Amino acid sequence: MSAEAVTSIDMSLLANALPIGIAIADADGVLLFVNAEMARMAGYAVDDLVGRSVDELLPQRHRAAHAQHRADYERAPGPRAMGAGRELFALRRDGSEFPVEVGLRPLSYAGRQAVLATIIDCTERRQIESGFRAVIEAAPYGMLMVDDRGHIVLANEHLRSTFGYAESELAGRPIETLLPDRHRQAHVGMRDAFLKAPSRRNMGEGRDLTGLRKDGVEIPVEVGLSSVTTARGRMALASVVDLTRRKRAEMQLRDANAQLEEFVYVASHDLRSPLRGISHLVDFIREDLPGDVDASVGSHLDRMHERIHRMENLIEDLLVYARAGKRSGKYERIELAALVDDLVSLDPPPSTMAVVTDLQAQPFDGARTPLATVLRNLYSNAIKHHDTGQGCLQLRSRDEGEHVVISVQDDGPGIPEVVQGRAFRLFQTLTASERKGSGLGLAVAKRLVEVHGGHIDLVSRDGQRGTTFVVRWPRFIRSDLDD
Repeated sequence: MSAEAVTSIDMSLLANALPIGIAIADADGVLLFVNAEMARMAGYAVDDLVGRSVDELLPQRHRAAHAQHRADYERAPGPRAMGAGRELFALRRDGSEFPVEVGLRPLSYAGRQAVLATIIDCTERRQIESGFRAVIEAAPYGMLMVDDRGHIVLANEHLRSTFGYAESELAGRPIETLLPDRHRQAHVGMRDAFLKAPSRRNMGEGRDLTGLRKDGVEIPVEVGLSSVTTARGRMALASVVDLTRRKRAEMQLRDANAQLEEFVYVASHDLRSPLRGISHLVDFIREDLPGDVDASVGSHLDRMHERIHRMENLIEDLLVYARAGKRSGKYERIELAALVDDLVSLDPPPSTMAVVTDLQAQPFDGARTPLATVLRNLYSNAIKHHDTGQGCLQLRSRDEGEHVVISVQDDGPGIPEVVQGRAFRLFQTLTASERKGSGLGLAVAKRLVEVHGGHIDLVSRDGQRGTTFVVRWPRFIRSDLDD
């Protein structure tokens, strides 16, 4: 056997052992050689393909153009990727299509000028890419992918909607399109630096970031960056969250807090001072009254003193309510049994009121003083408004998920269902026995519970005695609630 024959056999064996398709075609597009993998991908036997036109492996819609592409290649042959920048498909014997990547190289085969084509079936890769795109598209926040030139390769519907663009308007455009003019020049350098040394991080940490909508309106955004490697090289993947609603809520909260602080100042200074003056004037009038003055005058002065005192108590309650809007920064170990013991010992119930406890919750870390204030308000409220000679107050607790559930249950007159919706509002007095109070106790309790990340419910049924307040208080310290 000649050396040329041995080489031919060895090369054929090598080609058939490769995991990619190999095809050799002459200038007219006639297949001179195909390896086993190429035949398998196309659904043919090797002998069935040799001698056929390469066009038979192309979808019908591409065949007319392929003749021209083949002629162009013959005029300027050289190693290159076929159809660079376009999606290529091959045709199986059964008529189905599959995506491919094709590399071309000129060579001499059996004494004839020919072209060697390497063919890779991209079906699995396309499926992965399709799945990746589906995940990006389904994300509940804006997502976009940017190539190494800073051009947008992919933007999901959420991002397009946020910035006001149609699907076809963003692909291929510079990422700076989504930035205000004043930030674009600096961003190019930061973008290039990230692509050279990518890492998972938040963009512009510590700075207010803004994006630019198509209509020219700027929006506050939060951007997370990461890097992904694709068939087209390394790309930046960004998640973009529109902070407009959050910023508005924060602004409204700041305004509300500022107004509350202003109100606290007015209540503590501008209201108290006139009240003290009025109280002094009443005292002066009493001292100046002759001894034989009608008794009703003294009674009226006493009533004035009483109402001034009630007004001073109301102002103090308002200050307590205002302070209840601030979360406690002090956290300590809370044992509910000890907390309830302190509560009862400091404010003993009347001899006619029994206090029963069933405290099963485990000790936890939290803000002890605000929780004690809530329970004190509910405890004293139940005792103050009990309407019979004998009564029972029950305090229970249990662990439930992320909360400790504390219930304060009395057997008093109950709260009519028709007025329960306003039980926690400011200045609400629901029964005649409350008329001398400010109606702030339950409002303060609710404010303290909610500002510390909990929830409070009221349970009382018409036709049944008793009211139960159920407090759900966080038993774990959380980053979004606690500093």
